[in-house]
Amino acid sequence: MIQVNVILAQDFGINMTEIVLTQDIINSFLKHGEEEYPFECCGFILGHFFDRKSVGIEYIAVTNTNEENKDRRFLIDPIVYQDTEDMADENGLSIICIVHSHPNHPDRPSEFDRNHAWPGFSYIIMSINKGVYTCYRSWKLNEDRTKFIKEKITIIKEYA
Repeated sequence: MIQVNVILAQDFGINMTEIVLTQDIINSFLKHGEEEYPFECCGFILGHFFDRKSVGIEYIAVTNTNEENKDRRFLIDPIVYQDTEDMADENGLSIICIVHSHPNHPDRPSEFDRNHAWPGFSYIIMSINKGVYTCYRSWKLNEDRTKFIKEKITIIKEYA
């Protein structure tokens, strides 16, 4: 008999301690954040889970569908999320990171972010002040959902 174990992306992601990105991916999400200012932008990084690292392959910008308070909150259409997850699956990838901006605020997760985040994903938050990015960080929500922990970001030129 063959035993099949189904493992969700969130299950893999809980054990990750580092996210590896190319400068091109970083440039893409920073540009997106600046273009959407003064509103929050949002997007996904697709990639792989490998050896306690999340390895980013591609940034996918998505539309912030929040109709109210768009400068302080983002909302991703559930259909867009599902379509992105399906596309990632078709290409042997996973959603490894959710990216969003904080216009005129620090790159730290808010209480709202904590209440709406899922353990197992990286969360990159970028601070965009007066239309220009100032900094960004990656965060992981711990399993009991009580706090975010800073995640190491490693930048590489390209994948071997």
